[in-house]
Amino acid sequence: MEISARVLNILIRACGGAALALGVAFWLGYARALTVLHIRFGIVVVLSLWVLAAIAWWKTTRHSLALFTTAWALATLVFGMMQAQLLPGPLHWIVKVAHLGVGVVALGLGAQLATAITVERTHTRGAKVAETR
Repeated sequence: MEISARVLNILIRACGGAALALGVAFWLGYARALTVLHIRFGIVVVLSLWVLAAIAWWKTTRHSLALFTTAWALATLVFGMMQAQLLPGPLHWIVKVAHLGVGVVALGLGAQLATAITVERTHTRGAKVAETR
């Protein structure tokens, strides 16, 4: 599972970084034609977070982090899909900033889960080695 966590962490970082770069391009008035790609990157991040949370639930003691990440990923998905309808007009920048914040937190949660899985696996290995001595 450690390899799965690492692969998912890389996927989350790559897709999250790409979504972030596209989002910044949108803010600057470029690449509007790539909105669907931005959404797909976001969906991959959310799905990867859910899989990573499931692995963390089964392989670590960080159940609260896994549950929180699952809920946060759902909120990220819903917020991302609804953001165009929220607070239209001159105050829509608030929604854009919130969307950026929600996405960045999602990326951070993915990194925390991947680290928790890796650390737990390392501690488990060390305990097994100590038991055999």
